[in-house]
Amino acid sequence: METADAVGARQAAPASLTIKWLRSPDQLESISGHWRALEAEVCNRTHLSTFDFLATWYRHYAGAYGGEPLIGLAWRGPRLVGVAPLAMRRGSLGRIPLTRVEFAPTDTPAGEFLVEDDHPETVSALLDSLVHAVKFDVICLDGLDPASDQLVALQNTAAKLRLAIELTDHAFAVADLRRGYQAYRSGLSGHYRRNLNNKAGRIAAAGEAVVGGIQLTDGIEAMEDCVARMIAITDASYKLQGQRLADNHREYLAELVRRFGARGMLSLPILSIGGKDAAFILGVVERGCFYDLTLAYDESFEKLSPGSFLMQKTLENLAAGGVHTVVSHGAHDYKKHWATAFVAQKRVFLFAPRMRAAAARFIRFSMAPVWRRLRRDEPEI
Repeated sequence: METADAVGARQAAPASLTIKWLRSPDQLESISGHWRALEAEVCNRTHLSTFDFLATWYRHYAGAYGGEPLIGLAWRGPRLVGVAPLAMRRGSLGRIPLTRVEFAPTDTPAGEFLVEDDHPETVSALLDSLVHAVKFDVICLDGLDPASDQLVALQNTAAKLRLAIELTDHAFAVADLRRGYQAYRSGLSGHYRRNLNNKAGRIAAAGEAVVGGIQLTDGIEAMEDCVARMIAITDASYKLQGQRLADNHREYLAELVRRFGARGMLSLPILSIGGKDAAFILGVVERGCFYDLTLAYDESFEKLSPGSFLMQKTLENLAAGGVHTVVSHGAHDYKKHWATAFVAQKRVFLFAPRMRAAAARFIRFSMAPVWRRLRRDEPEI
């Protein structure tokens, strides 16, 4: 296994590429200009591969919580042409403890390579180099487009490297705002529209509803106040059950706001009801798309469903501001109410030719379906 902050430079096919692996978040700022130049050129990407999003995540979560950083950089001469934002950590599959390599952030059901649109072979080079750079049991890559050249490149390279491969289905939710908010809303079910009207009525009865915060450059002068409000809402949310938000989470949220706020890409609507902050949604706006990062609501407002109310107000404001698509990663059931579609993705598992990895693969992908089928066929007693 290669070690040190940069895990040795290794020539990989095609020969013109040099792959380096960074193991320390402290080294990221030195390549920020190269990374941002690449993301500006690449069309086939989201916020998940941007420098500001990933550098912030690595800074606050790398280590015990999110795994050890493993950041692959593909260079063609002096130009950065590919990034594999990964992390390595202990985990399990089929209840067998394994060393896993995953996309960062490791707590999100999505991730992506950042490579030139017309060079999917760079993904092959990164995978080839990764296999020779670190010792692992399984590589888990979420968020691959089923029809993408990148997925084909991964499959072909995995076969050459004797990595067993398994695919599972994933999806993310989208809201189509291309024809404006009213057209979007008219496409929702009548039952859900009535629920939205009822919720708006209950909120109005509880007190004046005001949506403030930051939308791109609007409200940016109050950034630090909005950070404090966002964190206070999170502290009061059901997620924490009365506990204070941990320092690394607080610092992560604050840094995201500052980084994307400075670039005019921040969306941070905050809903107050009767003068008290009730909910927020944190997201990034780029190229006409809104990508949600996180949201929370004060648990004392739970019966008013402030999150649903704020989501609709946010969609309305985004549409008015020229945003045409809202992307929300994760196919959670509650999103079925407001999403116009779920976009299919693949999760890729690449297993090293090792006994432990083979056992985990057998249990997860061979035994589990058989067990589910046997349980389904059991006669009722």
